[in-house]
Amino acid sequence: MITRMLLFFDNLLGVNTEDLQSYQMAARAIVIFFVAMFFIRISGLRMLGKQSTFDHLTILILGAILGRAIVAPQSLAGTFLAAFILIMLHRFVGWLTYKNTFAGFMFKGTSVQLIKDNVYNELNMSKTQITKNDIMIALRSELNTDDFNEVKDAYLERSGKISIVKKSIL
Repeated sequence: MITRMLLFFDNLLGVNTEDLQSYQMAARAIVIFFVAMFFIRISGLRMLGKQSTFDHLTILILGAILGRAIVAPQSLAGTFLAAFILIMLHRFVGWLTYKNTFAGFMFKGTSVQLIKDNVYNELNMSKTQITKNDIMIALRSELNTDDFNEVKDAYLERSGKISIVKKSIL
């Protein structure tokens, strides 16, 4: 009985085949969806928050690993192991960067000041390839205004987002 069930799942998932059929890819997609949900729960919510390039890279690699397992006749066990190792590495680096400022700088980077006291920092804007128009878009989306006089400071955060500090009204 168990042997028949194993053969059924082997056939359903295309475990021992060189050429996957459509139904096998569909079955793999279902299995991988639930495995990916489990891995994301293990990794923690910060990975989905995409706080830094480090998080983006992890999501990209995880997607590539799991996506290939859906359409290519490769080992599902090997795929799940590789994805699990990636998730554990993500958690370890997250822990390490929490505990160590230098590691945080190395893996996640740092913010760059683009405006200081309502004056553009042209050098930092050039280094980061951020235009005045990019800052105006952030101003409109963050402060719901296009009045540059409301800006005290602006930063390119390590997540790639431009954050704006509004002038205080006294």
